[in-house]
Amino acid sequence: MAIIFLYFLLFIVVSFASRVFINPGARKLFQLVLCFILLFGFFGFRDISILNDTSTYYGYYYRNAQYMSYRNGSIFTFNIMERFEWGYQVLAHFLVKYVSTNPYTIIFISSLIVTIGDLWFISKYARDVAMVCFFFLIGNIFFMHYCIIRQSFALIIFYVAFRQMCKGRLLRYIVLIIVAAQFHSSAYILLLLPVLMKLGINKRNVIILLCVSAVMGVLIFKILSLLGMHDNPYYKFAIQRESISLVGLIELGIMAVVLSIMLWVHKASSTQHIDKPFFWICVLAMCVCIIAPTFYGIARVNEFLWPFIMVQLLRYVTPSYMKPVEEAEPEQATESDEASARRGLLARKIGMMVVVAIFAGKMIGVNAFRPEWLHVVPYQFYDFGKRYHYYNLYPQEE
Repeated sequence: MAIIFLYFLLFIVVSFASRVFINPGARKLFQLVLCFILLFGFFGFRDISILNDTSTYYGYYYRNAQYMSYRNGSIFTFNIMERFEWGYQVLAHFLVKYVSTNPYTIIFISSLIVTIGDLWFISKYARDVAMVCFFFLIGNIFFMHYCIIRQSFALIIFYVAFRQMCKGRLLRYIVLIIVAAQFHSSAYILLLLPVLMKLGINKRNVIILLCVSAVMGVLIFKILSLLGMHDNPYYKFAIQRESISLVGLIELGIMAVVLSIMLWVHKASSTQHIDKPFFWICVLAMCVCIIAPTFYGIARVNEFLWPFIMVQLLRYVTPSYMKPVEEAEPEQATESDEASARRGLLARKIGMMVVVAIFAGKMIGVNAFRPEWLHVVPYQFYDFGKRYHYYNLYPQEE
């Protein structure tokens, strides 16, 4: 575990080293290049034992690549017996047929796409890319992105779609979300965002949404039954539980603390502007967390939302790392500005310490009590000299 935290510290080193550049553009380019090397070098050359789902995707690629009929067949063929969506099946088939039959290809290509996509997203909102990457690491966001390969492809598409929504291009947003759902069907829930954007930002609307989520949490199995999701593995696992999900409760607690910190800093610093798309993403994430203790499978939706929540959180607790919000209007100076600035600075310092403690504690707890979720420790690089790689590493109990 110490090696992992030393790896985290390299991003802080990159941030400090970049200060030798006076030009902001050169400083940012230096950070982007080194962060790409650090991220892609760590995740792109990982062994199939690293990260829980790596062996699953590796095995899927390996099995299909063995069949001549698969290699010669149409890449648009959809195998209904596979549990992967059509978009991912097409991509994997394309790679097998036209790129390489070596199953390591999926690790390499997915890591390349995720690294470029995440750094592109971060660069749109961050001044200090390296420090934001550090928070994405300790927040467990990057680890999940390289693990959940199908959903990460959908997430990259969502990054593009989100910017279209912010520009008012609703049709483009809907089309992109439908495309994203061809890689991971949970992306369909993101179609709720434009609807939420029509609502005014006030306590009444937020409370109504949270109450509706609580009711859905109670009735979730009946709702899923009506939608014909009896065969969904998440449904089967959740309905067999005799109690609520402890992990779901923890996720709810973490989300509540993170959003409370943002609200506290917002009030303490007397900030008037609220970024509406990010606000409703935070509310949607909280609604998901309210349902998660009953049906934890829905928590996967928040993998789409956490990058945006982290950006908004860092805007509050470490604004020097982030670009200013373009829509924010300059505030009028008042006599209480100095006192407000002191309160805001104190709130940011406390908020950042709490956030780091929570994220670090979560990561340590996961690796100590649920190491099967990530399989990060001990870290291993992919052994290219090894003739056979056993992908069925983590058999699940029936």
